[in-house]
Amino acid sequence: MHFKPHNYQHIYFENAKCSDAVGGLQEFKKSIELGFFADVTLKTSGKYNEKLDLVVELDCPLNLLDVLGHFNKGLWGSTEATNFVLAQCFNVLLEQNKELEIDIQEFTLYLKDTNVIIKNIYRHSIPEQFNNIITEIAEHYVSITKGLTVQPEEIFIPVFEDPLTNPFDCHFQEKLPQPTSYNEYWGIYLDTAEEGEIFDVRQKKFISANLDYFLYE
Repeated sequence: MHFKPHNYQHIYFENAKCSDAVGGLQEFKKSIELGFFADVTLKTSGKYNEKLDLVVELDCPLNLLDVLGHFNKGLWGSTEATNFVLAQCFNVLLEQNKELEIDIQEFTLYLKDTNVIIKNIYRHSIPEQFNNIITEIAEHYVSITKGLTVQPEEIFIPVFEDPLTNPFDCHFQEKLPQPTSYNEYWGIYLDTAEEGEIFDVRQKKFISANLDYFLYE
């Protein structure tokens, strides 16, 4: 889509170098597929000697609005009101691999009308904050669609201001990422525009700023 893709390495289970070394990895994949009604591709952003940085990609045959509706009813991404699929599956994976550092560096939803890309901003931030992020998207759906008049093609969560490219921009302050960083600024490409826009989550509006962003990695 619009954001520059990374050259992540696929994890192939038939060539079980990684899946044999990481206990429960295939079960993790299957559980995510079941909980999100999606086909899951697992990749790694680096070598998995002492640490495994997972990239999780979900190909889900639903529209964003359908996903949000099912999520609010507890039918997508959760089995009960307090039982979140991603966090639960990830915790099981950690328990099975106590000698290996594992994290999710990127989580992407490929939906029928929208791609949602969530980046890691601190240790275990994605499984910890995933359901809160989806809740925020649902709460701001009308705003990010500009009153249901446009369709987001890609939502990138979160974005931070790069002080080197916008040193005089008053909308942002450089600071260390924290849980609330997911609910501050998003990068959004709409179907009506070639250039991406910045969405101020707290102010519930798009702001005037170039989509010059950096990722905390």
